[in-house]
Amino acid sequence: MDARVFLKALDSIPDIPTLRSTVVKVNRMLQDYDTSIKRLSSLIEKDQAIVAKILRLVNATFYGFRSEIRNIPHAIVVLGFNAVRNAVVSVSIIKAFSEEKGLQGFEITNFWKHSIGVAVTCRYLSEQTRLDLPDDCFVAGLLHDLGKVILAHYFTELFSRVWNLVREDGLSFHEAEEKILPVNHAQIGGHLMEKWHFPASLIDSITYHHALKTPVANLNQLAILHTADAIVNRYKPDSAVTRGLSLIDPVAKRTLPGPIETVSEWFPNIAAEINSACEFFLAQE
Repeated sequence: MDARVFLKALDSIPDIPTLRSTVVKVNRMLQDYDTSIKRLSSLIEKDQAIVAKILRLVNATFYGFRSEIRNIPHAIVVLGFNAVRNAVVSVSIIKAFSEEKGLQGFEITNFWKHSIGVAVTCRYLSEQTRLDLPDDCFVAGLLHDLGKVILAHYFTELFSRVWNLVREDGLSFHEAEEKILPVNHAQIGGHLMEKWHFPASLIDSITYHHALKTPVANLNQLAILHTADAIVNRYKPDSAVTRGLSLIDPVAKRTLPGPIETVSEWFPNIAAEINSACEFFLAQE
């Protein structure tokens, strides 16, 4: 099976969760520069489940606002159109892809904990370096491994072969799938983002987060995502951290030299923020 055949099979799967219609419409609306706060608010407010989740999100401790935000228009004014769009995307995709199917070796809660950890780390790196918008980087981190869910749920035989290779040969998931699959999880995630009409920067960041490529729509965002994923995967508070982070791509090292060199100083301090984000996003409704 080559990459073209694999992606055609992916596109033909009838029961892959679709994005809520609100997310699709918000994406389209924000491509129109004439969209007003009133129009965007009216659209979001038609989906009260999303409204409740967004208001909880923007009032969560990791946003750090001193006064309570009580409605969607206020959230848009305070956060901006793009951040609200990202909030809608975040809460909707986690809800759509949180079904536990019991596949040995793949636990959906652990998957989302890792993704949230990368998202929070992405946001921190973007805030410290000012290389990209923090909320855009957060979403890139949150969705970067979505292709793994697709593999685990809809290509279970192939996923099992990859997972067995991880356990038996001590390879990373990415290394193992490169030996077996015509398309890796990053490319699958990027393909979904493209089908769902997400920005080119997000598509590229997810597609190439393991193997940086140029040119891309937003190299800074890609470098941040690649670095955050490496840190969350490999950081240990001992000498092993240096060896683990040596695998970071040279382009990312040139883009974020300071945060990479000082990771042992700052990364332990964002653990509480990661835990807070996990509690929020993974809370049972």
